[in-house]
Amino acid sequence: MTKAERTRQFIIEQTAPLFNSKGYDGTTLTDLMDSTGLSKGALYGNFRDKDEIALAAFHYAIDTMRTRLRDELEQKNTYKKQLIALFDFFGEYVFNPPIAGGCPLLNTAVEADDHRISMRRLVARELVETVEFIASLIEKGIESGEFKKGTDAHQMAYVFFCSIEGAVMFARAERSEEPMQIVIKHCKNLVKQISN
Repeated sequence: MTKAERTRQFIIEQTAPLFNSKGYDGTTLTDLMDSTGLSKGALYGNFRDKDEIALAAFHYAIDTMRTRLRDELEQKNTYKKQLIALFDFFGEYVFNPPIAGGCPLLNTAVEADDHRISMRRLVARELVETVEFIASLIEKGIESGEFKKGTDAHQMAYVFFCSIEGAVMFARAERSEEPMQIVIKHCKNLVKQISN
């Protein structure tokens, strides 16, 4: 890695928690300079503008989350166990996220919905990819005989993901683990229902 690449990576790693916690508009240039210890010139010598920093920080946050989740799932030897591990990951993640501020998908989706529409397509793609990943676990589980034939993997994936993201939002707003515990228990019961 060159010095310029190391500096860019440092900026991304230092600013990702800011954007994830404060949002795009809530994160000021002063915040970026304070978190990195760099001047405006140094920041914009490595990135075109605040948008480019925010985009790189979003990708970094998503990649960090996915890497942690992948590490958890790789330890499980069945698709059913991987699905359960995914629920448990989010149960732990709600108050102990890899990037401070909670779920970068949820946080960015709220901003991208009506305000930062330039990010909407990117966020939507990430959301769909996550649902497709969950569906693939269910589909592979059906193929391996762990889950019942006729299970609608796509539908179940949406139910699981939307339930968990809703629980993340509620739990973080209320500062209570109860919503997440209830939703995870419900998701695990659904897994039992589709299991052979």
